[in-house]
Amino acid sequence: MLALEEILRTAHKEHDQGHGHGEEVEVEVSNEEIERYIQTIKTQLQDESAIPAYSKTSAPLSLVSFKCLLQDTGYPMEVYLPGSSSDAEAEAGPSGQVDWTQLKERWVGWGVEIPGEQEWSKKAVQLTEEANLERRLDNVSLHDTRDNQSKSLPKSVHSKYPLPGKEGAYLGALIKVYDDVSFKPASVHDFIGVLSESSLPSNEPETADLVPTLHVLKVIDPSTPSSSSAAAVASQSQEEIREDLIDHLATAFDPPDRLAATYLLLTLLSSPTSRPTGMSPVGTLAINFRRRSQSGGNVVTSTSSRFHDIVSSVTPHVVPLPLTIPLLHSHSFYPISADSSSLDAGLLQLAHGTVLIIDEDGMGNGGQLNEKALKNLRALAECVTEQKVRYEYPYMEGLKMECATRVAVLSQGKTLMPVDISISLTSASPRSTKEPALDKFRSYLAHHSSSAHASRIVIPDETAQLIQDDFVASRREKADEAEEALKRRMKVARLLALSYSGAELTKQVWEETVRLDQEVYSRGTLS
Repeated sequence: MLALEEILRTAHKEHDQGHGHGEEVEVEVSNEEIERYIQTIKTQLQDESAIPAYSKTSAPLSLVSFKCLLQDTGYPMEVYLPGSSSDAEAEAGPSGQVDWTQLKERWVGWGVEIPGEQEWSKKAVQLTEEANLERRLDNVSLHDTRDNQSKSLPKSVHSKYPLPGKEGAYLGALIKVYDDVSFKPASVHDFIGVLSESSLPSNEPETADLVPTLHVLKVIDPSTPSSSSAAAVASQSQEEIREDLIDHLATAFDPPDRLAATYLLLTLLSSPTSRPTGMSPVGTLAINFRRRSQSGGNVVTSTSSRFHDIVSSVTPHVVPLPLTIPLLHSHSFYPISADSSSLDAGLLQLAHGTVLIIDEDGMGNGGQLNEKALKNLRALAECVTEQKVRYEYPYMEGLKMECATRVAVLSQGKTLMPVDISISLTSASPRSTKEPALDKFRSYLAHHSSSAHASRIVIPDETAQLIQDDFVASRREKADEAEEALKRRMKVARLLALSYSGAELTKQVWEETVRLDQEVYSRGTLS
């Protein structure tokens, strides 16, 4: 990473230059002002927990943090002239010409607010408007009289947010990293940096729009678990928390359904842990919850809303997808680059671990699908089965990138999606009278769905023998169904083992898996 002082001077200089974008503006900043600004930023960096999250009202040249999804990582490295303690020395030689030997490179990408991120999971420390104003007065040179970033993003980046309907109302910024780095699209990162404005990379730089820009000072690993989360789980029996969580998830269905809630829990814990060549990923579980046919549209809408509310109360990233024919025709589900200069977002460009709730009731009796709609459905099916999202670039066919999306499908009939299990919601369970301990539920899910916990999975020899014996017996009774039943039960058994603190596929866990599978089968299917 470039020296902190040089990054700050560069950000300050480019911000001043951006101030005059398209107009004549006289900008003069003394070296003393810049030194005071640098010292202020250094002081604020000493307490990262107090650094405010980037928002529409963040002041120019203020220090902010931005936990974002990198939507476009395909821009070329950007060449720039760094700021220095004496810009006259950096920019001009004896003849007044620019000293091109000072040129350097930096990484540039486009970051957006994480699609479906719940308010409770966002950074807790937020400055009040008064404190934000005070920081603006402290941080920004007196000549800066521009409005803050509360305006909408320009039209040129409206297509760079994955979810439809946002246009320029989402939170986005150009990310500039002063280091030799490489990031994947749809990866999540937590950046700390100084906010400014600069031109969006374009094949026509003279007409490029100004967009919010974050000059990165530090990259924080967002996957680091917090000590408070571990403490919340440790303060109570994990098995007790598990049972209470299933009770809470049961209320996502009307009436409450503990069997469906158990499978929902396993979906929330699922994540691809390995990807054998030519096979489906290991560790995933897509479920279709089949509701009774409802006569009123409002009833279906309310039950879908209830399902979303319950899931989002315990899971940080939840995206509802009300599948309709107009949506399939209008919005791309996969990212597309028309001319290689920029990547338009796709609806499936989501953060790892996002719960995608597909509601198929809006499809009605179906209808005519054009080529775009068919490609969207194919991309959605690939996301479910392969845990991959296709990226469409000119002169590049069949490019797919790995994802980790947890899929739950709501429907009244047979689903369009290639799910692992379809559960008919036909029975009621007693409604829990306990107040949901949401913090403990969230901590439990964060821990039990982690890659560290998944790596602890153990299958004792005696359990492996039991599974083999059950398979042999099943083949004698129903030879045509035995293999599929074994694959399905192994998926469930693995996740069921991970739902317990020991992460061991014991005899009891396997027997519970078989019981759950038989109960689902006994419910049959809805016509």
